[in-house]
Amino acid sequence: MSPGNAAIERSTVDPSQGVGYVVDIVGLSKVFKRRTHSLNGYTTFKQSLLARLRGTRKSEACAAESVTVGINDLTIRIPRGASVGLIGRNGSGKSTFLKLITGIYKPTSGSVNVKGRIAALIELGAGFHPDFTGRENLILAGIMHGLSREEISDRFDDIVKFAELEQVIDDPVRTYSSGMFMRLGFSIAIHTDPDILLVDEVLAVGDAGFVAKCKDRIAELRRAGKTLILVTHDLDAVERWCDEAIWLHQGVVKDRGNPRRVIDAYRSFIEVQEEGSLLTQDGAEAGSSAPHGGVQPQAKRWGSREVEITSVSLLDWNGIEKRVLHPEDGARIRLAYKVNSSFHDVVFGVGITRADGLSVFGTNTEIDRVKLPAIAGVGMVEFELPRIGLVEGTYTFDVAVHRADGYPYDYHKDAIHFSIRSERKEVGVSSLNRAWVVDGVRCAC
Repeated sequence: MSPGNAAIERSTVDPSQGVGYVVDIVGLSKVFKRRTHSLNGYTTFKQSLLARLRGTRKSEACAAESVTVGINDLTIRIPRGASVGLIGRNGSGKSTFLKLITGIYKPTSGSVNVKGRIAALIELGAGFHPDFTGRENLILAGIMHGLSREEISDRFDDIVKFAELEQVIDDPVRTYSSGMFMRLGFSIAIHTDPDILLVDEVLAVGDAGFVAKCKDRIAELRRAGKTLILVTHDLDAVERWCDEAIWLHQGVVKDRGNPRRVIDAYRSFIEVQEEGSLLTQDGAEAGSSAPHGGVQPQAKRWGSREVEITSVSLLDWNGIEKRVLHPEDGARIRLAYKVNSSFHDVVFGVGITRADGLSVFGTNTEIDRVKLPAIAGVGMVEFELPRIGLVEGTYTFDVAVHRADGYPYDYHKDAIHFSIRSERKEVGVSSLNRAWVVDGVRCAC
């Protein structure tokens, strides 16, 4: 891909006139060059100076050049008034995409054709001079956004009022808090009468009241027929605000279409990756797989081993090994055991701990008044949870076999790592079954 193939066209023509796309991107690619120095390539200042005097470039000779593909052959065409949400993991190319649209980056190949004025809520306050006052920075930023002096003067009071900076607008911006700094940048951007609004993980621009005001203004711009391109990890915001979702993965479009459908596919993809990561983590800590499935955890283990837990598995209600579950899912903990001599005083126990160390739940066969048969040789015990009922987060299972007085035969701390994922933003620890009844009418949750 040659830079000579790249083309960026920007027009100030009213995008409502004529037929076409407000943002028209065809075959867009962006490649970043990297130079990686080997350990031998690092030198002191003296060594570097001597090398230059001798006409050698040792450090450069030890540098390996490689490339990182930020965007690869991307074609996206967005009509006027559309609201598009870009989702994807960190490093998928979302921010690179926005910077190509705004002209911060130059494409390696392909074309970007943008019609209309852009308000880029990407790096709020970028370009502000710390020693200039808020007033001076506002005027300079307005000019950079393409406003005339007259337009800036007409909108000045509205910009300052929206940013809630009336009392400090003539102070140097170096005296502003980070929230004040970003509020001024946000207010300037949305008062430029944009045709296209680019939003990258914005709305961390102040307290809850100001954030609500910003969301209301973005909604107003949408109702006015402005084009919105939203980049965010807030999937609920994409579903609420966007007509279409585009899922970027490693610089290419993996899926696009109805936000609900694309978001569900993306969440499933993330869960599969997380599942593999947690299985790998447990496998690495265990050191080996158990003969009956599951893992043989070795770390954080203690006890006499008169009775041993030989493997631990976390299964869903269908008997499939899982590491990512949802509050409504059923789960089973399966313990394989080995008895080295005949015992009657045996208690099996399980516990759940949150990632921050909070003990969420614990029980054992004695607490639950389970009468165990005499055990010998090898066998298996399952602990069933028809509904796991935890809120979103990361947890571990502890498992143990011990005497009734607590004497440990075999205790495995953090034997299984697992995650709970949920669309509901519940707080606390437990996702309880519940219902709301309003004026005698039962409302579904």
